[in-house]
Amino acid sequence: MDPQKLTSLIAQGNRKAFDSFYSKEYQKAVFFTNHYLRDYELSQDIVQDSFMAVWLNRKSLDSTFPVEPYLYSILRNKSINLLRRLSVDKKVKDVLLKREYSANLSALNHDSAELMAASQLNEKISKAFSQLPEKIHSTFVKSRVEGLTYKEIAGKEQVSVKVVEYHITQALKFFREKLKDFMVLFF
Repeated sequence: MDPQKLTSLIAQGNRKAFDSFYSKEYQKAVFFTNHYLRDYELSQDIVQDSFMAVWLNRKSLDSTFPVEPYLYSILRNKSINLLRRLSVDKKVKDVLLKREYSANLSALNHDSAELMAASQLNEKISKAFSQLPEKIHSTFVKSRVEGLTYKEIAGKEQVSVKVVEYHITQALKFFREKLKDFMVLFF
């Protein structure tokens, strides 16, 4: 259906047109909102509230413009407001969670989500890297940063190649666990 015609029908109170729009956009709207909130239930609530706002304010819709940008503007604003409340809420004690909410708020405000995600990823990698046990950390650096073979590392650390393989396996397993949220976003 023509976007302007859809907007016009919704503005006139055509429930069937609105239901069609809702069915078409609901999952995309939840995905969009969940990308920033990272809470599926909260995202669903925001989406429901946003569709309700579109319906309640349907008479003010400009039928010369598509209704989708209006919906996504509401989604964005409601997400920003929720993230602001959560970032200052006294119950949100975990510092990393506050940073994540603030970072997502910034990404919404500045449309720099990719840059923000890369920054967050670098921060998580650095933190995870510093948490590696010393021997695993040392082995991993020699392998991945210095480019030494397992045999060369085994000689330098006076351990078997199997121990080196074990250390690298443990490091990679540790990184997969610590960075699993980012792996979902990028892969």
